[in-house]
Amino acid sequence: MVTETIKKTIGQHQLVQRGDHVIIGLSGGPDSVCLFHVLNHLRQEMDMALYAVHVNHKFRPGAAEEDQAYVEALCEARGIACIPFVYDCGAMAKELGMTSEEAGRKARYESFRKVARSLEQNGVGPKNIKIAVAQNAEDQAETVLLRLLRGSGPDGLAGIPYSRKEEGYQIIRPLLDVRRKDIEAYCQTENLQPRTDHTNSQPIYTRNKIRLQLLPYLQEAFNPNIIDALIRLSKIAADDKNYLWQTAEQEYQRLLRPDSQLDLEGIRSLRRPIRRRVIMKALETAGLSQDVAASHLEAADRLIESRTPSASLDFPKNHAMRIQYGNLRFYKKEESGKRGLPGARLRVQIIELEDEKQAALDNLKNAAVFDYDKICQHHETREIHLRSRRAGDYLSLKNGSKKLQDFFVDQKVPKEERDSVPLAAIGSEALWIVAAEGGPLKRHRYSEKYKVDQETKRVLTLEIICEI
Repeated sequence: MVTETIKKTIGQHQLVQRGDHVIIGLSGGPDSVCLFHVLNHLRQEMDMALYAVHVNHKFRPGAAEEDQAYVEALCEARGIACIPFVYDCGAMAKELGMTSEEAGRKARYESFRKVARSLEQNGVGPKNIKIAVAQNAEDQAETVLLRLLRGSGPDGLAGIPYSRKEEGYQIIRPLLDVRRKDIEAYCQTENLQPRTDHTNSQPIYTRNKIRLQLLPYLQEAFNPNIIDALIRLSKIAADDKNYLWQTAEQEYQRLLRPDSQLDLEGIRSLRRPIRRRVIMKALETAGLSQDVAASHLEAADRLIESRTPSASLDFPKNHAMRIQYGNLRFYKKEESGKRGLPGARLRVQIIELEDEKQAALDNLKNAAVFDYDKICQHHETREIHLRSRRAGDYLSLKNGSKKLQDFFVDQKVPKEERDSVPLAAIGSEALWIVAAEGGPLKRHRYSEKYKVDQETKRVLTLEIICEI
């Protein structure tokens, strides 16, 4: 029954494909031992390679070492590679300012990724590497209840996903449809004798308190089938979550402009559940995938609906949202002003034009070209610098000069991006405003005052050389 349930879950959710390399977290407890045993039986049928990772957290001196010895013996008896790791998770928790539960999880997933990277270095494609962890159906119910108590939104009530990607690798949970009593019965039938962690029977963690105290109370006082009800709720919420996120992804792609900004009016027209997911998608694309609270999304909604022409909003980890020129942009603030041309310098040349003037100019098509004698008429000092804008800078256009501040406004360059635009200047006069790749300016702009014409005898050429 357990084997068939796991096979059905794997197939229904496409957790493992033929030829995959599956890394299983093997603690030695009933859940992971059951999953390990079933996957070992299925590995030939499914043409998969299996590896076991065991993490000694050093939480229970003596017992932790016995757990490791048990796991290594279990793997050796079945010809499965076992890769053990040892972490002092108590010290890690103090050093990083986190709970011991969080430190344990961090240690486990670091270990999984190390083994996954090792497989990748040996030629296995990341799409064919799966990391299997052994949460069961009761774990799902406990997670939903825990999130409900913490005030989670509807996405949180979807609980633990069957599959998700973390740092480039797929995490899978083939045991998520199996009840704990069936796992224990399977281990007993197969004489697996898994290890028991005595801390699981102590109400010392929030999740333990839910399992040992709250759920039994709810079963006795309100609903004997509360676990089934919570699992059913998670499946309904997961279906809704998947549909809403698929719709949000479509809207995000529809509203995305070539410059990676979003159409503001289009965002305003979205229903709030979709709009908020589009905002979260945009933040994730900008590098912020966690720590976005409901209060942040509410503030973003208010700003978007306010119809203010220009405004910004801060998000965690130095990320921000900015409204300007009918666009909505999400970015990491510390990156602003750094998208110019780091490590670049100007190559300046003065060239005498011969009779074949046009042919000579054609050979300079990758350079910015100016009439050098005209520059000499207006500037005693002819030092040209590649830099960002300064107060008082201006650009000569056909109809006179224009302050760079006004030029950037006309070109709809966001305020926080203006210092990132490189320019070649002589004194306060910009000769060349550079449209750097990925920058806010769409095309190069040149001073009109020093254009080459039929009378030009000497040209000044500017080229940008990027030094690595």
